Amino acid sequence: MIQETIEIGPIHEWLPGPMKLSLGMSGDRIISVDARFGYASREIEKKALGQHHRRAQLTVGRVEPESALLLDRVFSEAVEKISGVEAGDRIRWIRDITTSLSELNFQLKYLANMSRRLGVKILFHSILKHRESLLDLLELLSGSRYGYYYLIPGGARYDITEGFQERLDTWSRNFVEDFPRIEALFRWTHVFQNRMRNLGQVLDRGEFGFVSEASIESTRYGFVSHVESRLIYSLQNCREMAGEMQELLRRGPKGEYFGAFVSKAGRISHERDTLRGAWGIALGLDSEGAVTELELRSPSSSIVKSIGPALEGESLEDLAVVLESLSFSISEIDR
Repeated sequence: MIQETIEIGPIHEWLPGPMKLSLGMSGDRIISVDARFGYASREIEKKALGQHHRRAQLTVGRVEPESALLLDRVFSEAVEKISGVEAGDRIRWIRDITTSLSELNFQLKYLANMSRRLGVKILFHSILKHRESLLDLLELLSGSRYGYYYLIPGGARYDITEGFQERLDTWSRNFVEDFPRIEALFRWTHVFQNRMRNLGQVLDRGEFGFVSEASIESTRYGFVSHVESRLIYSLQNCREMAGEMQELLRRGPKGEYFGAFVSKAGRISHERDTLRGAWGIALGLDSEGAVTELELRSPSSSIVKSIGPALEGESLEDLAVVLESLSFSISEIDR
């Protein structure tokens, strides 16, 4: 039974960005949740209409600057499919490497934020050290740490920078060596065990987005904490991505970094899966290469549906941790 209703937002330190929560409370327990967005809308899709696809891509990359490499890839592949162009071996290799870098960057940010929310500062700084080194590599490759505009239809703006492969190989080896310590701190310290013991119960794995089989098998409490599930999921994927990156580096790039490309008119829907969910795009181009239609679908569009189920039944003091665990981005929603 709801005893009172409280509102939080649109700006609050517990929230991941400008949003408003209306919470029905019974004591200190959350009974109902109404989440509202639209406080930072930028009308990015509308602004891209009528622009040439090269300029429109710059606009699209601002949806989520830290995932701009993934956005660049989805947009470029959509333009290539409309134009009937197939990327060469070196282009695919560069895109696979940059996609892995972007995914790792986002997951490390997630783990660092969760460390901060859960009050383990030594782990926060340990992860941040690896992430800052990763951002240095992205800057070496693209000239920027955010909002890259590096991948373009037909290939990349320029080839990989001298020394990039060697430095990335060093980073991945150091990360793989340090990973067991990071994983042990997340999974077996008393701070995390005690803090996550009461943070939620997943009855339906699909209800809360990504809950991996491995996290269900490894749970320590007789039920699955949705916060712990996401932590384990993120840790597993960081380890796997670092291993895949080492395999890509051993394979090495072959061929040219840019192929012949002439844009054509047409319309297509294209989608690429990521660790958080699918990035999708519906794109239309005219004969001059200008954007006639643009609709983006982000991972956060589906993740926000789990805000209510994740928070209901939780204590108000756990709100910030549970919201952070969902790993959604306001910029993807209020685009």
